[in-house]
Order: sequence, then structure tokens, then C-alpha cells
Amino acid sequence: MTSVQTHNGSHAKKPRLEEFEDGPVSDMSSYTISQLLGQSDDGRVVFTLGEIAGKEGPAVVLFEVNSIDEEKVKDFLSPKSELKLKMRNDIFYIFHLNPPAWTNTIKTTVIHPATEKIINKFTQKPQYFVEETPEMYESVTLPYILEHLGDHQWVYNLLEGKSEADRVICRKEDPESGFILAADLKWDMTSRENLYCLAIVERRDLRSVRDLNRSHLPMLKELRDTCLAAIKEKFGVPKSLLRVYFHYQPAYYHLHIHFAHMRYQVGAPVIGKSISLLDVIQNIEMADDYYKRATLCYYIKDGHALSDTLDKHGMVVRE
Repeated sequence: MTSVQTHNGSHAKKPRLEEFEDGPVSDMSSYTISQLLGQSDDGRVVFTLGEIAGKEGPAVVLFEVNSIDEEKVKDFLSPKSELKLKMRNDIFYIFHLNPPAWTNTIKTTVIHPATEKIINKFTQKPQYFVEETPEMYESVTLPYILEHLGDHQWVYNLLEGKSEADRVICRKEDPESGFILAADLKWDMTSRENLYCLAIVERRDLRSVRDLNRSHLPMLKELRDTCLAAIKEKFGVPKSLLRVYFHYQPAYYHLHIHFAHMRYQVGAPVIGKSISLLDVIQNIEMADDYYKRATLCYYIKDGHALSDTLDKHGMVVRE
């Protein structure tokens, strides 16, 4: 039997792994930065590498300035805000506004201990464009994927309700067609324009769009419709304001789909990175084995393990 449960369902929550655990830092004075890894394209997030006093292993810490929404603007109108005039030209006035401290929260993501894969993910390096033929996928990329599947325990914890239960928006429990929709950690679940969610399927044999065929269409369509309805119900964001897409290559090889507000720019779909869910469905409807036969293009970062593998086979042109 299968069931779909939205955020206001009556089922009791399962215990969360992190519910009674302390974080690796109690204040940021214990963190020492050894390297600035880079920043997001919009400049809102800075990626750093360093060490935490008394803790073994490196840490990656992300500092993110939250976007300004309507509610935050109202907070700026407090008498506790300090306003200083810096320039005047005719009818134009430029002030520096120092708003109350409660409006200046910096979202801080701590990853510890950080693996080499994590460090590489947040390190800005040159990127190269790859045209992956079906033959390249079978001979080079697929063996790489099978060798580097990595630890997906955090995904399984999410699917099993052991972690981040308060971020799950809707769920369908079924070993073949089940999925969850959860708010990504990049989103604070308050600002609608920063909405960013991930739908993760229960099946563990689906790694990317390359594995999809016509037999998966009912699951994809139900996932799409259920998640869009849940987002509309809970956050009031209609489907016309959402981007729904896959990444290829994905950040991890367990099939997942991104749901992001049109105005959310971090990780926004770009050529060579994203494939619309609608395009995937339509392509498979035209040809059952479309993603077995298609040449897929993507960018790969220099130093990425897959980049090194492609380089060894002469499939990345660096000059």
C-alpha cells in the first residue's frame, strides 16, 4: 500500500538523528580560516576552509547573507535603525542604513569533518565543457559513477524520516515510486523568493537522467504534480513561478529533482548543467531510450575526480 502525506498529515514524526546533538562549534571564535575557497555567482555566499579548535579534520564553512524580503524591509523601519546621509545630488539621496541586529542574521553552514570531495565542491576552479556521447557514458562515466557512488547515508536518513523531518514538505511511501520533497538547507523556509526544494526518489537504482525510461514516467509525473501542489498549498507559490529541473552531472548519484523559485539565483539552471523535468518527460515520451542514445553536454570543474578520469581518456580539451 502506498500513501502520500503532506506537511499537515496526522502521522507522528520519526525521531531525528540531530535532535539532541550539539554542533561542532558553539561560537565562531573557535574557527580559524586557512583559505577562502570562493563565493557564489551573486556574491551572497562566501566559501571558506579552516579548522575548529579541539576538533580533528578540516571544516568548510559557508557564510550567506540572506536576501531582503518584504517582512525584512518592514523591520528596517525601526527607530533602532541608524541612518547616515552620504551623498546628495538634486533629488537623489544616498544613505548608509545600519538596521537592528536581529535583521542582520548571517546563515552559517558548517561541514565537519569536510572530505576532499566537499572541499573540491566549494573551491572555485576553471570549468571545461564536455560533450558526453552514449559511448563515453558507458565506457568512462558509468564506471566512474559505480566506483564513486560514495556514502549516501544522509539521503537514506532523509528518506527514512531519521533526519531533517521538520524540513519535509510532502512524502509518498512506496519502494518503487515513492519520493519525498524537502526544503534544501540553502533555504530558510521563510522567504518565498528564495524557495529551493529537492524531491528525492526512494529507489536506489536510479542515479541520473541516464537511467530513466518510459517505465518511470508515471513516477515522474506524480512526483511533479504532488510536489507542485504541496508547494502551492504550504508556501503559496504557483507552478508558473517555479523552475523544476535535474542537474547533469548531479552533485550526488541518487536521483533527485530541484524545485526553485524563478527569482532564486543560487544554482539557477544554466546550459551545460540543468535539464528541465518537462523536457525529460517529453523526450522519453518521444523515445523510450532517449537518454541511452542522447549526447549530453555539461561543465566539469578542473580537479573534479570525473574531470581527471575524462582527461586520462583524452576527453577534456584544456587548451
